[in-house]
Amino acid sequence: MIRKIKPEDKSPVLEIASKIWEGDDYLPQVFDEWIKDPNGVFAGLWENEILIGFGHLKYLTPTDIWLEGLRKDPDLNVKGVGEKLSHYYLKILKKNPNISSVRFSTYFDNNASIRLNEKLGFKKILYLSHKELGLEKVEKSHVHSNLKIAKDFNRIQKYVENSSFLKLSKNFICKGWTVYPYSRELLKQFYNQEQIFSFQENNVIKGVAIYSKVKYKDIFWISFLEAENELVYAELLQYLINLAKNQKKKNIEINLPDFPKLKKICEKYKFKSWKQENDFLLYELPLEIIK
Repeated sequence: MIRKIKPEDKSPVLEIASKIWEGDDYLPQVFDEWIKDPNGVFAGLWENEILIGFGHLKYLTPTDIWLEGLRKDPDLNVKGVGEKLSHYYLKILKKNPNISSVRFSTYFDNNASIRLNEKLGFKKILYLSHKELGLEKVEKSHVHSNLKIAKDFNRIQKYVENSSFLKLSKNFICKGWTVYPYSRELLKQFYNQEQIFSFQENNVIKGVAIYSKVKYKDIFWISFLEAENELVYAELLQYLINLAKNQKKKNIEINLPDFPKLKKICEKYKFKSWKQENDFLLYELPLEIIK
């Protein structure tokens, strides 16, 4: 049986989550949010009144769908959990004629997820390189006074929309492992929450950084980073490091497009891949499958 998850299901959901990623799953941070989401679908699969697995369908915009949080109890030898939940979501999506995209992300070696979703018809549309910097041995440092919270939205918008970072990311912005289609409205959200910083000289923007408030409690996430030269990159990164340290985060993470200049800067600052380059995969479902 598949049904929507209710508040009283929290205990079995978190029990499964405690077995994922060595107990470091983000589900405890988002359970209440997913339950209260009036548009999303947080659903679980039960067999003999035992929760076997679950997943979440989220509306990033009124027409853009994001699939996430697909989990199965690793202690139970039950097959087809992901497939059953995925078909459940596809059936829901077929009832909405206004959908413009259905996407999800995964790590390159998550073979079970990749096999399942490619079987359903999902196509790989973007590779990014996931990078991580541990902050335990990284110190805060003074940054240049030219680096401030962005105040001129129109100029920031022009800079971001003309950037190599956005172009090479195929007009996507990552907020953690959730990937949003870029829009002026999305940028405005970052701006209104004072999550955009710019480095300016003589009233000319030389670099911009954007960070996201993500659901992973120990992670500080960089969503956008571009600068005119290595000096400005260094100032922006140091500012972000200071901010992350102030927020008591343990790691800084970013998904990099194939942008050699930025990759070189991140390597200089000791950002590392978990296993390899091009390890973050974005998939999209051809709309004819649900029309």
